[in-house]
Amino acid sequence: MKGKNQEAIWKNEKGMVLAVALILIAVLLLLGTTAVMTITTDLKIASNYRENAKALYNADAGAEYVIDYLRNNTVTYPTTDATRAVIDSGTCSAGACTQITITPPTGFSFSSTVNLYGFDVNNKKFLFRVTGTRANEATKMVEMVIDRASIVPQGADGAVAMYGGGPTVTLKTGGGGGTNLNGNDYPIPANPNCNGSACRTTGTATGAKPGLYTSSETPTVTGDTSHLDGTPPQQVGGGSHTETDWQTFVDTVLADPSLYVTGTLGTRANPLVTVVESGATLNGSSNGAGILIVRNGGAAHLGGNTCFEGIVILLGNGTLTATGTAIVYGTVVTISHTSKTVDANGTTDLYYSSAALANAYNSSGMNRVQRSSWLDVYTR
Repeated sequence: MKGKNQEAIWKNEKGMVLAVALILIAVLLLLGTTAVMTITTDLKIASNYRENAKALYNADAGAEYVIDYLRNNTVTYPTTDATRAVIDSGTCSAGACTQITITPPTGFSFSSTVNLYGFDVNNKKFLFRVTGTRANEATKMVEMVIDRASIVPQGADGAVAMYGGGPTVTLKTGGGGGTNLNGNDYPIPANPNCNGSACRTTGTATGAKPGLYTSSETPTVTGDTSHLDGTPPQQVGGGSHTETDWQTFVDTVLADPSLYVTGTLGTRANPLVTVVESGATLNGSSNGAGILIVRNGGAAHLGGNTCFEGIVILLGNGTLTATGTAIVYGTVVTISHTSKTVDANGTTDLYYSSAALANAYNSSGMNRVQRSSWLDVYTR
């Protein structure tokens, strides 16, 4: 009897529906919990991805804002390259770094203090990093390398470079008084507000240019050639630039009045592009620096013991005259003429100077900041 009762119990299926139901409920509960956890995780991932993307967009917007700032403000650029360790540390040391303070526009979230590092200063390349932030502690840092290219033709072909036709140069007559067309490389005076003999420096043959350069025609030179010096003193052809190079530059400047001023010269601390219009005369009575463009029919006159540092461009029959002991450090360029006379039969000295040219390239509006490379360097 006992064996049969046990067999009956095992074969009894009462309560199986409940057991199966409980199992199914457990499975469904597990699946539901898993689904909720998966959805919650996906939502967090999506939210983090969205905020990280927004942080990246903020960082990218900040980089564009910095570039715009550099294009529209006077900035002292680094003069030496920063090491990668210095860049990664975020420190800013004099010479290799310039600190820029900007204000993010409403609705944007990126770093307001940006370090501008020297990256390859010899080739005018610089680097900065901008950090963008968003919710959920999302952080993105982008690194931008920029090129600071000048629209001014780089370098000079001589202390005086004549690219148009019919070049004629009149030098001083008789000995004494030194040279007045000199292609040796002269440093600029230590004091930008010097006067008379205090403005005179000593040139060096290192990095020298011709005293007189003409692009294709042999010039007519009168006077005492001992007043002409450089390496070589005179050269025809073989230079770095053409008349078209300088004409294109002048056309670019004249097409945009915001790029130049009239009636005044820049200073060494704030070099400007000055244009003398046709029929006008600019009388420079104090030292100046930058780029001076004298249009056909215009005249520039340097009076007294003044000196000008930079580039003088004479178009057509535009003239440059001086009295006293005026000095031009940099280069004098003549273009757009079928005949042209440079009259150096006086006390005015025209000296080639790489330092004066380097500062002239910084004249307001002459540099174009362009993106070179972009890198996402940090994510959180």
